[in-house]
Amino acid sequence: MRGTRNGLRVVAALCSVALAGCAGSDGAGSDGARLRDAGFAEVLALPAATADHAWYPESVTAALPSVRYVEAGEAHACELTAVGRFTDWVASEPDEVGQAMIDLTFAVDEVVDALGDPPLEGRSVTVHVGVDGAADVERVADELVALGDVVLFLTHVGPEPWPPPEWVVVFDDMFLGDVHDDGSVTWPVVDAVAAAGPGDARPRLDVSTLDELRAAAPSSLVVDVSG
Repeated sequence: MRGTRNGLRVVAALCSVALAGCAGSDGAGSDGARLRDAGFAEVLALPAATADHAWYPESVTAALPSVRYVEAGEAHACELTAVGRFTDWVASEPDEVGQAMIDLTFAVDEVVDALGDPPLEGRSVTVHVGVDGAADVERVADELVALGDVVLFLTHVGPEPWPPPEWVVVFDDMFLGDVHDDGSVTWPVVDAVAAAGPGDARPRLDVSTLDELRAAAPSSLVVDVSG
């Protein structure tokens, strides 16, 4: 399975998921001012709310790697669901004009579910996050690092050494959960999408704790997206 920062090719001829989202703003006017003042969830929600996906997991657990989507072939919404924390970040070269790219160091503490059993626990990988260039990139990155424990639904990008060193959060950073001290999980990007546009596509939040997510993986669910 191979992806790029701009898209996830899960299975040939099945679907292509846009990960970078819509074109960036030039920062002019009220939209630019709003973005500069926005927190990470609101910034990440912008492309997540407007992306045109071939198909979309109906819930958080439906995006787990062990869930299979079938049409002409077989696909998975993500390759890795992992708990860990962002420990550092650097700005990198963006993929699109008007965009900024944040490369976050993600320390993996626990692999909840995965394809291919990647030996990543106790290791760090890079997670690429693309944001509108009008946003306050430093603020967004610092807020992500300050979250502490998070659970991410990821797919790898670029060359394919094993285990893969570079990843993106699937469906335009929608599948990012904030893990709290009591084990509860909230989904700030999903909540921001819901607040901005109640009719926009987003997953149903069918898990509210890390234990519930662990119990749901691995799943034997098979979803037919051919209809």
